[in-house]
Amino acid sequence: MRAVTGFEQSGTPGDLLGVARGLVGRLRSPEHEDLSRAFRAWLDHLAGRMRPGHIEWAPGKTLEDATMTTLAERVAQWPEQWRKEGVAEGRREGLAQERALLRRLAGVRFGDTVAGQVEDLLRATEDWDQLAAAAEMIVRANTGTALVDGIARRVRQS
Repeated sequence: MRAVTGFEQSGTPGDLLGVARGLVGRLRSPEHEDLSRAFRAWLDHLAGRMRPGHIEWAPGKTLEDATMTTLAERVAQWPEQWRKEGVAEGRREGLAQERALLRRLAGVRFGDTVAGQVEDLLRATEDWDQLAAAAEMIVRANTGTALVDGIARRVRQS
C-alpha cells in the first residue's frame, strides 16, 4: 500500500523512480512476479502521463527492468526535453510579438497598406538581427516604398 500511495503522489519522474526502486527489493522473489508485472504496467501508465508526447517509452518486462534501465534513462531526459521545448516555445512567441510590433510601427508611420507588406515580408523571419534591422528601417525610411524595398532586399539576402 505504501508503494501504491507513493506512485499516486509522485509529482515528478524522479519521485516515480524513487518509489519504483524501493519496491523492486520487496518484489524480487518468484512468487511476486505477477505483482511486479502489474506494478510495471502501472508505472508505465503513470510515467506516460508525465512524459512529453514525442519521447518514446519502452519499459522492461518486469518492474526491475523498467526501474534499472529504461525508466532511469528516460526520466533523466525528460527535464532537459521540457526545458528545450519551453525555450523553443518562448522563442517562437517572442518572434511573433516582435513581428507584430514591427507591423504596428510601420502602420503608424506609413499606413495599413505598408504595414501589411512589412508583415508579409517578415512572416517567416526567425532571425532577431533581421527583425532589428527592419525596426531601424522603419525609423529611418523616408517613404513606405523605401521601407518595403529595404526590407525586401534584406530578406532576399538572407
